[in-house]
Parts: sequence; C-alpha cells; structure tokens
Amino acid sequence: MGSNSNPIGVIDSGVGGLSMVIALDQLLSSEEIVYVADPLHFPYGEKAKNELIHIVSSLVSYLNENLKAKLIITACGTISSNCLEELSALFQVPIIGIIDPASREAVRKTKTGKVVVLATSATVKSSTFQKHLQRIHSSITVKEEAWPEFVEAVEKGLHQTDDWRKWIHTQLIGFQQENFDTIIMGCTHFALISSFFQDIAETTFEIINPAIATAQEVKEYLAKSNLLNPSELSKKRIIVRGNSTNMKKTIQKYTDLQKINIEAFPEKIIENFINKAQRYCTPASTPM
Repeated sequence: MGSNSNPIGVIDSGVGGLSMVIALDQLLSSEEIVYVADPLHFPYGEKAKNELIHIVSSLVSYLNENLKAKLIITACGTISSNCLEELSALFQVPIIGIIDPASREAVRKTKTGKVVVLATSATVKSSTFQKHLQRIHSSITVKEEAWPEFVEAVEKGLHQTDDWRKWIHTQLIGFQQENFDTIIMGCTHFALISSFFQDIAETTFEIINPAIATAQEVKEYLAKSNLLNPSELSKKRIIVRGNSTNMKKTIQKYTDLQKINIEAFPEKIIENFINKAQRYCTPASTPM
C-alpha cells in the first residue's frame, strides 16, 4: 500500500485518459496524478487479450515500481473490461477500472431501464458492461455498440465535422426510437468529448461520463483507506510512450491541461519493462 503523498497513476492508449485527469484534478486537486499514455500501441480496442496484457503490464509495472503509485486507474474501457482481473492478480497496488462506477451511475440515472454503451470492439465483445449493469439490476436492457472509427477520429481530433455530427445524430435517433434514455461513454475517448455528445443529444439522453463516476469512487476509496494527500495543490504529469503529437494538440483545447508538461516515456527502461511484462504474463496464464 502506498503512502498519502504517492501519486495516483492513470493509464490509457491515447488522449481518452485525459478525461480522467480532468475529473481527478477537479475532485482531488491535492493529489499528484501521473498519466501514462501509450499511443505507441493505439488502439487498444482492436488487440487480442494476451497481447494487451503484455503491453499494459509494462505500464502498470512502471507506475508501481518506479513511481510508487498508491493506486492505478485503468482509464480505458478495453483494459477495464478485459484485463482488470489479470492485472490485479499480478500487482499488489490497487487497480480500479471504469466499468463498475459507470454502470452504477447509469442504473441510478435511467428511467426507462434501457442503457446504451458506446465502446471499442474489444469492450463490446467482452459484454462486461452488460454483465455489470445486469448484476446491479437484472431488469436493465443493454445495447452495446462498437465505434472504432470514431475512436480514431477523436484520437486525431477530427471528430468535430458535420458528417460525424449527422452520423451520431442518426444513431441517437435510433436509440430514442427504441426507448433508450441513458448512454455510457464506455470508451474514455468518448468521455473526453461527453459535452459534444450532450450537445447533439440535447436533453433526450443522460450521458454517463465514466471518468467523473470513477473519480468520485477513487476519492471515497482513498478516504476510507486514509490515503488522501493532505498537502496543497500537487503536480500533474503526462508521460507518453510513442508519438505525442495528438496529445499536444488535445491538451491545448483544455485550459486546465495546458500547464502540464508532456514527458517522454523513459526509453532506457522500455525494453526492460517489456521483458518484465513478458515474464509476468505467459500465454498459458492469460487464456482468451
């Protein structure tokens, strides 16, 4: 277990995890937050489970062993739905995903009992959101849709076009006609632009941003564990493994993020951690 002053780690494949940084900064401004983004392996949502565990284990290991994170958030629907159990078994640091918090919030908000989940292909294939939602309330009807092309558009900052707006509006009309009233941003790339969805949806849907729901549960967990940082404002860090161009473009759109410097993932230890991840995870221990 980490100490109060140790950082909160956040991991994701690209810019989507910035939604978690924003939510944490608003709710836990005294905490040090280290976001490790991995565009080198973007998109996570199209990768096989074994490959994804190998990739993500090196990031968790870096946050856990080098930066001594007291808690790590998988700010990614794909990791949270496919790898959370395996990662939690491999590392002693607490690891929290976005599925449970978002599902609980959706069940609280829906009036029709019908919830849409927008996510990556891997998340939809796992049916994890459906399982969690129906575990909370067995009568919930769940519709899961994968929008991989839109994830890529958000990553590159190319989503705010008339064509995309029209396409999303058409999808939302279809959901409304089926009496769905709540939409979970099951991929944090979508969560990052939840206001974009809300503008198109207007008041027709409850838009669930998993970053906000997860940040609230993280605060509650740290409080119960006596791990809240009692100091004043703490620094925020963004560490990027791979090309940081999209990250640099994206943070310029958010005033609260512009002050954060982007650092490169330490190249001298990348190979070391990849090798360590391969020792952590073998095909035999991570079946499909």
